[in-house]
Amino acid sequence: MAFENSSYQSLGKLQTVCLKQNIPFASYRLPLDNEIITLVQHHSFPEKLSSTQDLDKKIGFVVAPFDETAKHGTYFLKPDCVFFSDQIEAVYIQKLSENNRFLSIEKLKEKDIQTTAPSEYINNVNAAKTAMTEGRFHKVVLSKIRLEKLDDKFIAADFFLKLCDKYPHAFVYMIQLPEVGSWIGATPEPLVVIENDCVKTVSLAGTQMSTDAEIESYGWSNKEKEEQGIVTNFVEQTLKSLDIRNYDKTGPTNYQAANLIHLKTAFEFPTADLKNRLGDFLKALHPTPSVGGLPKAEAREFILANEKHDRSYYTGFLGPINIENKSHVFVNLRCLQLFEKQFVLYSGAGITTSSVAEKEWEETDNKMMTMMNVMKTPNP
Repeated sequence: MAFENSSYQSLGKLQTVCLKQNIPFASYRLPLDNEIITLVQHHSFPEKLSSTQDLDKKIGFVVAPFDETAKHGTYFLKPDCVFFSDQIEAVYIQKLSENNRFLSIEKLKEKDIQTTAPSEYINNVNAAKTAMTEGRFHKVVLSKIRLEKLDDKFIAADFFLKLCDKYPHAFVYMIQLPEVGSWIGATPEPLVVIENDCVKTVSLAGTQMSTDAEIESYGWSNKEKEEQGIVTNFVEQTLKSLDIRNYDKTGPTNYQAANLIHLKTAFEFPTADLKNRLGDFLKALHPTPSVGGLPKAEAREFILANEKHDRSYYTGFLGPINIENKSHVFVNLRCLQLFEKQFVLYSGAGITTSSVAEKEWEETDNKMMTMMNVMKTPNP
């Protein structure tokens, strides 16, 4: 299905009004789905969660950071209204345009944000390799950021539809929460999916640029196989720690996400085995070795000590909870943060002792192109 701007005029107007009035909302399109769902919370502010443990009983949209701090909390948007695709009445959009409840909250600014220099990233990779040879951890994911100027003609609603069109296999979203800011992304990595009495999760690691070749024909280096194995083993150990043993495991298989090919191993088990422990499951998984490292605590400590930028909600998780009795929580990858006149791109790569720093820099550039390729596409 082509997500043409002319077919989603009401949705675009709704998103634009919410952005302008600083109203909390989340629009999203699930992988291989034609429906865009929009949640709007216009009567009250999203809830800051002290714990993810009560998520099973909530209905709405969760947004969590990479690292929970006083500055970056986990928030839950509880919608006053839910819209499907473009079924939005003009009178409702008009009422939102008159809603000044959230204008007193100053929008986040891009102050102190600086593009990561190649030398900084390469030094971090080499420092990580040294730390691994010393036995401090087995893998760490190092990220970088890039600050770019927004085109004067940029329209967030149009960009969102372009992402839906370009990346049918991704979870495409646009959100705005006062304490989180405005984010748009097309992420390939589900953290937890619950539907049809089945729970699904994946391990996703290893990256190379896609070509015109058949997807089964891509080969992998020992470094990439090692990286995938680390993540897969972590997921299996997490399942067992929660006494979930009746699971099906498939893979690793080649998986295409936008302009990239990854290695993916899929896990499935009955919803009954989760026993209303979605929050515990998320806490146990996040951050997975595909975005943090292993062991989790040591890798996190290295990231926070060496990355000069603030990851904020990049490599956190987000998604709808109990919408139409389904939950789809994704890792926040292939994303950008919107500011008034600029945007910030985020990307990262998994580092092991086999990593070559310059190649990891190139991989992070390739991942940023998921967003940049669409940003450069002219409006029809």
